[in-house]
Amino acid sequence: MGIDRLVTTAADQRTVEFDWGTIVWRDSAELTGTDSLTVGTVTIEPGAHNAEHVHPNCDEALHLCSGELRHSVGDESVELEAGDLVHIPRGEPHQAWNEGDEEAVAVIVYDTGERTVEFVDEDASSE
Repeated sequence: MGIDRLVTTAADQRTVEFDWGTIVWRDSAELTGTDSLTVGTVTIEPGAHNAEHVHPNCDEALHLCSGELRHSVGDESVELEAGDLVHIPRGEPHQAWNEGDEEAVAVIVYDTGERTVEFVDEDASSE
């Protein structure tokens, strides 16, 4: 495998927009052929939150780069500041709220190349 297959440029990466913000997918089975990682950057707009969801096939680590988030895992929640990381075990319901005045930007990593997501509320239309 040549190194070119291991590099994703900005043009290769996939941006997905939601009513609460964006995710830019940077590495995954689709992008580099990996079966062991999915990596993205998520931006949650001020006053917004994603839908409560679970990843039945993988753990997730969310490293907050800037801003602030309140993040739930199961029945508990924690306030995150820039530099903090939360590890979400496989199958745990979780959700993030940006209650601050600036965008919250985080790197998200999953231990599979093909992450799956299921929403706690079946009517949820966001990831």
